[in-house]
Amino acid sequence: MEQASSTTDSCRPGLTHAPNALINYGLLETFPIETFRNTAPFPWFEAHQFLTPEGFEALRQSFPNLELFERHYGMERPYGQRPHNRYYLAYQESIYHQTERSIKRAIQGVVKHEELSPAWQSFLKELETSEAYRKLIESMFEVSQFEIRFAWHLGFTNCEVSPHVDATKKIGTQMIYFNTQEDWKFEWGGSTLVLGDKSTNAMNPDFTDFGDTIQIPPVGNNSLIFKNTANAWHGMQHLTCPEGKYRRLFNIIFDVPERRRKTPVLSPGRSVLKKIFG
Repeated sequence: MEQASSTTDSCRPGLTHAPNALINYGLLETFPIETFRNTAPFPWFEAHQFLTPEGFEALRQSFPNLELFERHYGMERPYGQRPHNRYYLAYQESIYHQTERSIKRAIQGVVKHEELSPAWQSFLKELETSEAYRKLIESMFEVSQFEIRFAWHLGFTNCEVSPHVDATKKIGTQMIYFNTQEDWKFEWGGSTLVLGDKSTNAMNPDFTDFGDTIQIPPVGNNSLIFKNTANAWHGMQHLTCPEGKYRRLFNIIFDVPERRRKTPVLSPGRSVLKKIFG
């Protein structure tokens, strides 16, 4: 399996950002876009120190409280895949509560902007408004438009994320890990596994059905960003951490714009389907 390296092949100097930025813009300036695009079996990159040291610490210390999260346990998945058990928290609205969007009461598993710490409020605003970050995502995924949403995950004892590829509406995902070597031990597991060399056509494979496995450790201001493709298999083996210890993860999800997911109405006699992306 070919891995995207940290060597730059597309330097973009001069990106502007606020003086109190939480994102490490030096990393963005030297991100190896061509290497990322050509990585097999799907484009992925392990981004060390995506956040500034001060930003990582401020966000880690004010990670959302457990009582805000919704517990997902035994939820049915497609193709007979095993459930992805976890605690889940969405920003502003949840894909698991689509019918409750218009309800003005609090929903378990959804956090509003004002409920977050100042550090998290600043970070989400930066992700949504940073021109440098947006241009990088557009270039990496070769898209001109996308929608962005956010979600926090807490992994607990014995939970796992069975091998899967993401829903087709997802263009890609960035995972940022918020554990440290002091509060998380390597032997507890928790690494995201980048999976390749699949030996079965089944859509509910096990980890043993992949010949290539690369571990992305969930500690120390580490981050994984990947493009969603038909071969973008990934997962996490079950955790062995003690009760009360949690694998802390923040997801930045890039979706196809909703208006582009709708099937176009074609004029009579026309059979040409409009492509979303070239």
